[in-house]
Amino acid sequence: MNRTRLDAESVRDAVLRVTGKLDATMDGPSIKQFMQSPGIHRTPKVDYQAFDVDNPGSYRRSVYRFLFRTLPDPFMDSLDCPDASQFTPVRSSSVTALQALAMLNDRFMVRQSEHFAARLSKTSTDVGKQIESAYLLALGRPPSAEETARLAAYAKKHGMANVCRLILNSNEFMFVP
Repeated sequence: MNRTRLDAESVRDAVLRVTGKLDATMDGPSIKQFMQSPGIHRTPKVDYQAFDVDNPGSYRRSVYRFLFRTLPDPFMDSLDCPDASQFTPVRSSSVTALQALAMLNDRFMVRQSEHFAARLSKTSTDVGKQIESAYLLALGRPPSAEETARLAAYAKKHGMANVCRLILNSNEFMFVP
């Protein structure tokens, strides 16, 4: 069987779940995860970068995201989220460098990596134990001794939040086993 990457909404929800921030509350209104202001004529200005990624609304499941049909969320768009203004009987699924860059550098991902590191710091002060917890939470398996050693050295140099960014950007996290 060919490997299948998680769809955009599943990636976002999985990231929130791993970081401990997922709001699984059912029902309720959709959440605008962008700032909207009057634009020229009738089309408003939509700014996804101005939205506070720590707003409690950003922790809702992706199914509750308000979709602005003509101006898609750049992060979700990079992960092949379908165009809301078109019928999409079959989703496209690609693997591109842009997706990896979005997973490493998008404000949402950077902040969620910080939350993930904070969650891990509550489990232990030992970096090796934190890496083990990160693997169990994100990948469902313990790390090998080599993975632990390499990531511990990386954490010492760049911090645990950056280790979390690496784990969340791994093929093992992004693809269905």
